[in-house]
Formats: sequence, C-alpha cells, structure tokens
Amino acid sequence: MPRVFFRLRAPSPAPGATLFLTGTHRGWSDEPQGWTFAPDGTLAAELPQGALLNVKVRALRPDGTVTEEGDAWGGRAPAHRLVVRGDTTLDLPVAGWQDGQGGQSRPTRSAPPRETVTLAAPWGEQPVRLWWPEDAGEDLPMLILHDGQNVFDEGPTFAGESWDAAGAAQALADAGLPCLIAALPVNEERSRRYVPFAFEMNGFASGADEYADWLRGALLPHLRGRFGPVGPERVALAGSSFGGLITAYAGLRDPSTYGTLGVFSPAIWPADHAFLRWLEGRSDPQARVWLDMGDHEGDTVESAAALVALTHDLAARLRPVVREVRVTVGEGHWHDEEAWRARLPGFLRWWLEGLGG
Repeated sequence: MPRVFFRLRAPSPAPGATLFLTGTHRGWSDEPQGWTFAPDGTLAAELPQGALLNVKVRALRPDGTVTEEGDAWGGRAPAHRLVVRGDTTLDLPVAGWQDGQGGQSRPTRSAPPRETVTLAAPWGEQPVRLWWPEDAGEDLPMLILHDGQNVFDEGPTFAGESWDAAGAAQALADAGLPCLIAALPVNEERSRRYVPFAFEMNGFASGADEYADWLRGALLPHLRGRFGPVGPERVALAGSSFGGLITAYAGLRDPSTYGTLGVFSPAIWPADHAFLRWLEGRSDPQARVWLDMGDHEGDTVESAAALVALTHDLAARLRPVVREVRVTVGEGHWHDEEAWRARLPGFLRWWLEGLGG
C-alpha cells in the first residue's frame, strides 16, 4: 500500500498533551494508539490506494480529555483532505484548538441575513433567517433552506464555511431573477428532525413528520402572510446531506406543496436505504427536482463512484413520477459546504428560470 507522510504544524494545546491523527480511515476514533505524532510533528502510515481521506488532529491532555483542532477563533475547522494516489506527503497546518464557544468571534466573508424572526414549533422556538434583495417588490419566489446556520455568514457555521446564499441570490437578482430565502437553523436534533426513518443517530425516534407538518402548516402560512400569497409552484425547498433527504421526503410526502426540490448530496443510507423503499408509489407530477452529488463523497474512489451511480439510479426512479429531474455531478467536490456553495448558483438559476416555463 502507498505510504502517506503527515507533517504537523500546530500550537501545543497543553503541556504534556499527546497529539494524534484521526479521521474517516479510523471512524473518527479518540484512541491515539498507533497514530501519534513524533516529537518533530511527523507521522507515516500505509493507506489504501484510492482512499479519500478526511483527517483531523486531536490532542489527549494529561487529564484524559480530548480536544480537536480548530480555527483561529476556537471554532470547528474543516478536515484536511487527500486522495491517496501513491506515496505522498500531506501537510497539516493547525491554526488553534476548539474552545467550546463555537467560533462565535469568527469573522464573516459572506453577507448575513437581513432579519431573523422566531416562530413557535413543537420542539420549541425556531429561528428563521430571512434574506431578500432590496427594492425587489412583493410576491417573490420563496426558497426554504435547511441547515440555516450554514447558508449565510460564516460566523455560526459548522466549520467556518458557508453557502454564501445571499451572495448567490443577489447576483441573480441583479440579473432580473430575485427571490426570498428563509433559512432554518438546526441544532443537535438534526438527525431526528431530518431523517424520516428510525436509526441509531436519531435514537430510533424520527421527528421528520413533525418537522414536515410544521413546514407546511406553520412556516409557509407565516411567509405568505408577510411576503405575499406565493403559489406552491413558486416555492422551493432545498438542503444538503440529511437536509437533502428531508427535502425529497417532505416534497413527495406532501405533493403540490413545493414546486421545486433542491436535493443536494442526499444521504439516503439510513435504515438500509429505507427512503428508496418508501419512495415506491409516491409522486408529485408538478414538482421539479434538482439532484446532485460530488464525485469525492465517499471513503474511497470506488465508493464515491458508487454514490454517483446511486444518484443516477435515484433520478431514474424519480423521472416517471415528477415533472422534471436535473442531475448534476460536482467534479472534485467533497461532502461539504464548499461544494454546496459552488453548486448553489446553478440550482438557483435553474429554479428561477424554470418558473417562466
């Protein structure tokens, strides 16, 4: 197998801490044995040809606690990545260590929402982050986005990367294609709220139907009451990963509620791909579906190719039961906000231009 040489550059998190490597190749284990860095910051390992590595540095402190590398503001940092193609070296620059504050002081590069309102929901208060272009008029097409903490400014994001949704939407508004965006942040309840099937990560208790009911029965009436009676054909629902799964599920569960579904990198694997079985007999003849996947979304080149093939298979299942399916494969795209940011402008243009058809 190829040898990968890791070279670490990191500040010490504490005197006597043991620095070690974890990642997808280890199931994100907190056990340092066999993966500790030498005093000079080097580590060598044999890894399979074609592996798609996502790795991070963690530190075992003398008191037994483990902390993970972070960004310069103490928040979560993106993983280091590598496609294993023969012997190679991967540099691991570490800016800092997570401090439990979630990177609240992290500066932003992208535009924030114009306003945040709070609506009542069965799970408590639900923030709704709103953006619209200035002087855009009324009755704008509406886009509802899941994982709303990740879609605007970088401050509240999962790992310091956002979709820059306002930037993408403003560019289209400048081209005569304005829209309203309503983004819904989610917390540690994400797996329960977004996955409609019982599995380990949601404690075998899905809350997806409760969430879909709230979208249809509370959020949409609120948005229409404030911004105008936009018809279902001009409403889009979109999200990535588990957010892509709940988008497809809610859209097909409630036909004629959303005219367009933006299904980015859908994670349809829970409960042994139960979504594919649930899909049988479902339809929404008026819905347009954007379906995409990156070609680096897997643990190996082979598994990533299998995910792309599964995406094409899902498209084939959907085409007979919806109005239109658009499939996009992101070249060199991993499973992350950077990839979804790159694909969002194409989705927005496809959605908005299609409203005239």
